[in-house]
Amino acid sequence: MTAPVGMVNFRSLVPPEAWRDLVDRGRRRTYQRGSLLLRQGESPDSVIALVEGQVRVSQLNERGDELVLMLRGPGELLGEMGILVGRPRSASVTAAQRCVGMVLPAHAFRGYVDRHGLQAVIYQLTVERLNSHERLRVGLLHSSPVARIASVVSLLAEELGRPDGDAVVVDLGVARAELAAMAAMKRSSAAAALRSLQAAGVLSLARRRLIVTDPGQLAAAARGEAYGRAPDVL
Repeated sequence: MTAPVGMVNFRSLVPPEAWRDLVDRGRRRTYQRGSLLLRQGESPDSVIALVEGQVRVSQLNERGDELVLMLRGPGELLGEMGILVGRPRSASVTAAQRCVGMVLPAHAFRGYVDRHGLQAVIYQLTVERLNSHERLRVGLLHSSPVARIASVVSLLAEELGRPDGDAVVVDLGVARAELAAMAAMKRSSAAAALRSLQAAGVLSLARRRLIVTDPGQLAAAARGEAYGRAPDVL
């Protein structure tokens, strides 16, 4: 079977010259692990083109609890929608590891979008992100811990995965405990679910790396269906 890796980020959607123009016009900035790149609720005054590292996107709910939405990697554009729609930032972005970003002021970014005619690309990127969040939300409605963690891993494989034969390799810039936060479940339950998927031959676990050995069976697990070589016993 062919590993279905179709990472969609800003860089993948624009011509190479448009990405280079964005990077060349930005001010290079390095963020150490744990540094805040963007803060939810702030007025949007710039965008960041991520060229190295991974970031964690999160939101605070009404009770003040942090909800981890996604990990994003190089080639991603951060903070663009707040500028284009004129609204406060809807999420916070934190460096999950050492990151390098190119910072472009809001007015310069608007001119960049007009100059390259990228309005449709921004719209497509927004729709893709909304679809990803909706699929994750639906996946987390499953009562099975395996289905919940499989939904998270499946989405990360699409966002950050790289093909390796029939498998998909996901290099994580964070500890696997972060997957529990994304799945809104206890660390112990997430760890048990990951072990169940590994025992069934669906994925392999390594330090800060996940190898999806059977993407089709991972998708089945995310849907709450029977998967792999062993039934879901959680």
